[in-house]
Order: sequence, then C-alpha cells, then structure tokens
Amino acid sequence: MNDGARAADRAAAKRERRATARAERARRLRRERRSARVRRTLVWAAGLLAIVLVGLSLVRGGSGGVAFSGDLRVGGALRSLQLPALEGHGTVTYATYADRPLVINFFASWCPNCVAETPDFERVHQRLGDRVAFLGISQSDARGASIDLARRTGITYDTAFDERGAFFSALGSTGMPTTVFVRPGGEIADIWVGALNAETLEALIAEHFGQTG
Repeated sequence: MNDGARAADRAAAKRERRATARAERARRLRRERRSARVRRTLVWAAGLLAIVLVGLSLVRGGSGGVAFSGDLRVGGALRSLQLPALEGHGTVTYATYADRPLVINFFASWCPNCVAETPDFERVHQRLGDRVAFLGISQSDARGASIDLARRTGITYDTAFDERGAFFSALGSTGMPTTVFVRPGGEIADIWVGALNAETLEALIAEHFGQTG
C-alpha cells in the first residue's frame, strides 16, 4: 500500500471515529432529555399528590346551619365549627370553647349506649366545672327525641344539633357513641368510638388535657 492509500485510510478512520463520537453524544443528549422529562413528570405528580392529600385532609362543609373546617383527624386541628343549638334558635360555635379543653360527645336517642353513658358525662362535667368544656351533639336523630333524652338524663352542658350527621361523618367515625377530645387551640387529641363510663372518661381527660376531678 502506497503512502496515498494509507493517508486515505487514516482520514476515513478519523471521519468514522468522529461520526461515532457525534452519534454517541446525540444518544447521550437524548437520554439526558428523557431523564429530565421523567424528573419533571415525577415532580409534577408529587406536587399534585400533595395538593390532593391536603385537599382531602382539610375538610370544609356546611348545610342546614352546620359549618366546619379543619384537618379533622387525630393530630389535626379543628379550625371552626358552627351548629344550631339543640333547643331554641341559638347557634353553637367552636370559638366559645377554643381557649379550653373541649370534650365533644355525639349522642342520639336511638343509641342505647349513648343513653347509658350520658349521666356519666354529666357527672364528670359537674366535677370539672369550667376547666373543661363539654358539648353534646345530637346527630342523625329526631330533634324532639334528642331534646327529651337530654332533659331526661339531666344534661346541663351545651348541646347542639347535627341533623344529617355531617360533622360526625367528616370526623370519619365508624360508630356511636363517639367522643372527641380537643385541646385548647383546636388540636384533636383523640377520637374515641364506643361507650365511656365516668372512670374511663376522667382517665382520658387526665391523659389528654392534664385535668383531674
């Protein structure tokens, strides 16, 4: 092979190496672009998921004079609550109790355990006085029947009416009776499903609020 042929071969090999390098750079650039698109998609999806989760946890509702908002889970915070008073034409609002521990007890005349535990709630309320606020909420019950129950069992603490159980359902409770323990400022310390006697109720109040009778 003469010098001219060898030079031509070297030039051809050099062009081939350059073409190979250009092709490799192009492939690498395409991979980087795909990776960037995937990262952007993942970031977008994560942001959307966060928005959805926040939207699910920050509950807001209202109808029939019932309105509420907040993250209504244990560890979340009740921001606002408005309910019709069980008797009369008044309104019950969370703002009235926000500076004190609050025990919310859902009851109904059709719930035997509610009927059985209500006198115990009244006894504990009398022992604690103004240190802990109590609010009884009739839910999914006939108003007259709930008023009769409250009078018959001697409730003296505030009572409200959640005719369709909207606030009860928003808390995610699965049964009756249900008792919610709310710390000053709105933090939901516990959501207790099931009947409570005076001894257990006082123990839970001491645990969550540091208050004893």
